[in-house]
Amino acid sequence: MNIFKNCGWIWYDHYGYEDVNVFMLARKSFSLRDIPKTAEINITADSRYKLYVNGEYVCYGPARGFPESYPFDRIDIKRYLKKGENVIAVVVWQWGHGTFQSIYAGGNGLIVDGKIGKVDIGTKINNGWLVKKCPAHKQDMPRRSVQIGYQEYYDARKISEDWMLPETNIKFDRTDWQEPTWRKSGCAPWFKFEERGIPLLKEEKKFFKKILHMYYGNNWKNWEKERNLTIIYLNELNGKEDRSRVKDPENMLFDNEKFIEILPFPENKKISFIIDYGEEVAGFIGFEIIGNGGEVLDITTTEVCKDGWPFVGDPLSGSKIAMSDRYIARNGKQQFETFSIHGFRYLCLTIRNIKENFKIKKIYVRSISYPFQEKVVFNSSDETINKIWDMCVRTQICCSFDSYVDCPWREQAQWWGDARVQGANTYYLFGDMRLFRRGIKQAGQSQIENGLTYGTFPSIAVGCILPDYTLTWVHTHLDYYKYTGDISLLKEQFDKIEKAISFFDKKVEENYLLPPMPEWWVFLDWAPLYKEGFSCLFNLMYLYTLKTMVEICKILKREDRKNLYEEKSNVLEKRIDKIFWDKKKNVYFDGYDIKKKKIIKKISQHTHTYAILLNLKKEYHKKWIEEILLPPMKEYPLKHPTIIEGSPFFYYYIIEVMKKVGGYEKEIIDFIKRRWGKMIEEGATTCWEVWKPEMGLSSLCHAWSAHPAIHFIELIAGVKPIAKKREKVKIKKPQFVENLYFKIKTKTEEIEIVKNGKNVKTKRK
Repeated sequence: MNIFKNCGWIWYDHYGYEDVNVFMLARKSFSLRDIPKTAEINITADSRYKLYVNGEYVCYGPARGFPESYPFDRIDIKRYLKKGENVIAVVVWQWGHGTFQSIYAGGNGLIVDGKIGKVDIGTKINNGWLVKKCPAHKQDMPRRSVQIGYQEYYDARKISEDWMLPETNIKFDRTDWQEPTWRKSGCAPWFKFEERGIPLLKEEKKFFKKILHMYYGNNWKNWEKERNLTIIYLNELNGKEDRSRVKDPENMLFDNEKFIEILPFPENKKISFIIDYGEEVAGFIGFEIIGNGGEVLDITTTEVCKDGWPFVGDPLSGSKIAMSDRYIARNGKQQFETFSIHGFRYLCLTIRNIKENFKIKKIYVRSISYPFQEKVVFNSSDETINKIWDMCVRTQICCSFDSYVDCPWREQAQWWGDARVQGANTYYLFGDMRLFRRGIKQAGQSQIENGLTYGTFPSIAVGCILPDYTLTWVHTHLDYYKYTGDISLLKEQFDKIEKAISFFDKKVEENYLLPPMPEWWVFLDWAPLYKEGFSCLFNLMYLYTLKTMVEICKILKREDRKNLYEEKSNVLEKRIDKIFWDKKKNVYFDGYDIKKKKIIKKISQHTHTYAILLNLKKEYHKKWIEEILLPPMKEYPLKHPTIIEGSPFFYYYIIEVMKKVGGYEKEIIDFIKRRWGKMIEEGATTCWEVWKPEMGLSSLCHAWSAHPAIHFIELIAGVKPIAKKREKVKIKKPQFVENLYFKIKTKTEEIEIVKNGKNVKTKRK
């Protein structure tokens, strides 16, 4: 691949020096006699970039990836060009350390390649690029959370937006701009490049729904000195409802030319606007204002409100969640957007230092998500079911960026246990499996020497290697093949899969069963499952993986390996039976204390769900469903006295095995209506991470909980894809609703069902 041939990585200083939370500005001027038919450029940066042409925002990138095969974006910028002088401008943000979505490998920079007409705009030596460290961004800021980057503090008085414009429009001040340092492409740590393999994110400017409150109160005494903007926010939950100092506040909620106007007030005071977007959203927060210079705008975002204020937990404990940014205005018209992606519903905009009338034209969100094209349409006579459907679809969209993410709020991380459920959601709802494929490959890239993969990637974060997520990764290869019919991943990744299996094999050989692994994080589920000794669930998961390997080997026609995995699974199954099976009660107990040589007589939904998945002791499947799986489903969450209940995530597997056994369709739908309906009753617009979310700690938008949409498609609409690529579907009579409208698009036809399936229309494409 000749991408970036003769181009180089540019930066404003020596690589590896002063890299933590720094922003670089880069600018390339060029002249065009005519606008070319296409104007395609290739671009990437470490860690992230925003691209502008002639002052207009173009896109955000690159997609997350690994330094050794760094992703780049191919972008046609034709529509932003004009005859005469043009400017490509790029803002690059280097976090300077790893996050839960990136790896810092000691380098930083921007690299661009391409020709606009006859003009070479590549980052080559002496090719006209100018760079500088951004003087407006304050470097010494705290993290937004343990998992992601930094709070933003932007002082607009220190730079003019004109740096993005052609010199024919402005008098460009070259002071402090310099020719960049340069390192040729192919250098460490970015030895190779790869196209992102997925589309650019869908970005759309959207507006808030409502101003809930306007509080006029006192500034905290340390508001100028405290580094952590969220700590300032927590010390300023004061003031009384007061709208007398603001003219026409609702004007900023609309895309028009009208302004709100804030009248001057004493410098020890502030006004806080509490603004509701109306539902969960992920995106960049932006505003357009007319300032006098020195006005301070602080923003804090959250998923929930309490006592009239967006609720924030302790930013110095747990994940240290602190989603706040600051903007200091310069004189005149100006526009600003955060570089960070906020996942939130509620926004507090605190404004201070208003010495003269201050105007806000608009405040908005530039929402971002993966650009899913195909969408299943579903509607029934049951409004609760319709609302749950909408909530699930919205959740999956909010949790789809350049990868699946667990949540758009505190982490934005590609956890692979979550991703397996999200892959199923995506297959049923949208049919676009590119995120799933890309994630499977990236998990393989994260593999360490002993065969385990990281649980989230790209990352080298401490504590993020989960053996059970490595097992899940093996299963997702087979999922992807069944969804798409594409055998290439199985072939490409087979050696890595076997390397992963070898890690668990050695553990079984040394310990009789899979032992506890305190050096890693064995997750399993957010439930009090036994992990201190032999875990029945952990061993059943490995047995499931061995049987998955048998199926993979059949597909690949690897008879020798198939026989080997059949032997291993037979041995492990007998050992599981010997240790965990109770012949009197006909159940599997959850654990075995190795030191005390004593069975742990706990019973969970989890072990029996996997036993059904594995077709173990089929004569007891209905008994387990009725005596172990169903009882907790009929009670208040997590209240059953003797059975360990699964989280919303694990109920994906529980419901799947109930569908497999059959005859429990009504119980499943009633359960979903109770539990997910309760979320809606409590104001949820997206699916919660857990049954009882802890305010400010638990995510209120978690796509591992969005699987009811799948079950509605199968159980209510009666539609189940039965062939790869959704080319064919099986249609049953819909259940439990009197009037149903349902449409699903497949690769070959469009199927429409109305009124209990009596009118089934199919249209060939």
